[in-house]
Amino acid sequence: MTVLKYPDVFYGSLTSLYQNLDISTLLQLEKAILHRNLRNFFESLAIFDSFTGFVATEPVVCLEHTWTLLAQYRFREAHKIATRGLFAIHNSLVRNENHGVAIVLRAFLAGLDALVEKSTHGCFESVTEIYDWLRPVVVEDITDVQVWAVNLYYYLPTLTEHTKDKFHFRTIPVPSADSPVSGITLLRKHLQEAGRFNEALFLLDTDIALLPSKDAEIEAMESLRSSCDLESSSTQPVGYIQGAVALKLVLMYAELGDEEAYREEMFNAAAALSMTQEEIGAHSNLLRTDTWLARLELGRATRKGPTPEAWEAFADYASKVGDYRVEVKALTAALEGMINPESKLADDVLPENKELLRERLDGLYTRLGSFFQKS
Repeated sequence: MTVLKYPDVFYGSLTSLYQNLDISTLLQLEKAILHRNLRNFFESLAIFDSFTGFVATEPVVCLEHTWTLLAQYRFREAHKIATRGLFAIHNSLVRNENHGVAIVLRAFLAGLDALVEKSTHGCFESVTEIYDWLRPVVVEDITDVQVWAVNLYYYLPTLTEHTKDKFHFRTIPVPSADSPVSGITLLRKHLQEAGRFNEALFLLDTDIALLPSKDAEIEAMESLRSSCDLESSSTQPVGYIQGAVALKLVLMYAELGDEEAYREEMFNAAAALSMTQEEIGAHSNLLRTDTWLARLELGRATRKGPTPEAWEAFADYASKVGDYRVEVKALTAALEGMINPESKLADDVLPENKELLRERLDGLYTRLGSFFQKS
């Protein structure tokens, strides 16, 4: 008889919610999260879909399932899972214990309503609810569920036509008087210093989107990677995190057209993620997808291409592996290359090819359940 044991490393960041899971479910959930992080979406969702009964409505399962569908741009299905989780909490005898989870699920639903229905009223309500909840919480006491709430607090306004000022936007968590940084950057740095690297990585994309310059974005990425270097023993997957950060830097330097830095970070990413794959015995779409995207972005930045056909080929690959977010990006770039008056190729593209590409992109948005960017 095989004896199951807790993993040495956790890929999920909501470990405080693991206490209600039996060991078998916990291990399967961790495997689903790992596959999502490696962009193996079909494998990840097969595990989530295998959860039934009460397990399927466990708060941590619903949150991670919703996040996985969002990462894949399957907005309508993400809405369904978040609704199911919120309904289960409302009908639970331990409703008060899951108060924070309910706030996060409502924020997810608000964002999804903005994406699917173009309704933004819920975003305003969720930003207010999260602020009222976290206003008295000092950064040192913030929980893993509250980290997710902070991420959504800063993300939701970007889904609306309103500015932060119109949202009566206020900074959380509140910094101490002598802190040089505030808000989500303050929280990310605290999490790094506390060795909570999964949560810091979770915040990174939202954080850098709010930073004022590319130099500040690069500094934020380097800061997280350097923090991992200082950690000799951890339940956090520092190798994977360093590889994921390196890939973000690869994309950044590609967009900037810095070929030397691009090549250096490409080596760092490949080394870290290859080692991670050997340790976990799993394949990864992450490295192939992001390095392919980076090559295309570098070509665009250095005016050495790529052609609309190259973007379409990348879109075909992304569709095959279920990475619909990347497929949207690739199709949009292909269409821009066809209609850009500065492009040397634009005049050579047949009108029917442009129309077919528009139809494919619009059809994809319709299937995913989003109004965004429809032509």
